[in-house]
Amino acid sequence: MQTVYEASNAVEAHMLQGYLQQEGIATRVEGAYLQGAVGELAAQGFVRLVADEGDVERARAAIARWESSEAAEAAAPTSGCAQAPAKSWMSVLLGVAIGVTGAFAYFRTPVTDSGVDYNRDGVLDERWVYAPSGSTLKSTIDRNLDTRIDYITHFDHQGEADTAEADDDFDGVFETRYLFKNGSVVSAEADTDGDAYPDLKANYTHGVLDSAEYIDPASGWPVRVEHYRLGKITAAEVDANRDGKLDTRHLYSGTADITRTETIAQP
Repeated sequence: MQTVYEASNAVEAHMLQGYLQQEGIATRVEGAYLQGAVGELAAQGFVRLVADEGDVERARAAIARWESSEAAEAAAPTSGCAQAPAKSWMSVLLGVAIGVTGAFAYFRTPVTDSGVDYNRDGVLDERWVYAPSGSTLKSTIDRNLDTRIDYITHFDHQGEADTAEADDDFDGVFETRYLFKNGSVVSAEADTDGDAYPDLKANYTHGVLDSAEYIDPASGWPVRVEHYRLGKITAAEVDANRDGKLDTRHLYSGTADITRTETIAQP
């Protein structure tokens, strides 16, 4: 591979890459992630467009034509804008489309990763995947160190946790799904019996367990709702006769003993 163009930034490189692709020339953008690492410093030379040896001359010729057309458009008098041919407008629209695509690739396309090998066996047990911009896209963890991933976190465009999947019984099936807001888990649902229906739902406040609902797969209604404080159960509403209504409330002591049971008034 040889460098055929040094771009001022990653967006320009991706725009030109799209243009060359239209010309039937395959290229690759290199160094885009380095630009995010240098911050406000000049990044000339970091972002490059490279092509195979056999395509170098064609790529450079196409780039020269592209630069010539850019210069010609910049020098054209504004009075002739109303009579500009449709091809010019198509070029502008194509450039915008390529730019949007390039920007998306720059921020969301996985290009590099790093991680930690906790048990020193040569395999990364925790791994992070990054976009060219440097933002985190995904992390994976092998929590029980059996070489199989059992927890995956997905991050939004701001680098905050968005969703996660977990294999909490380590059987190779991701049965639990988590939803995050502002970096903290707000809810979770799990298929505990393997029937592809989430029968346990949990709610969190600022990442702390607040309540858990046991769902009847047949009706979709909760048969038991437990409430927690600092990890301890404080109360539970139960559908004792399985009619779809929570009719009984149990109150618990600090050692999880039932201290009082009362009937819930029905509307």
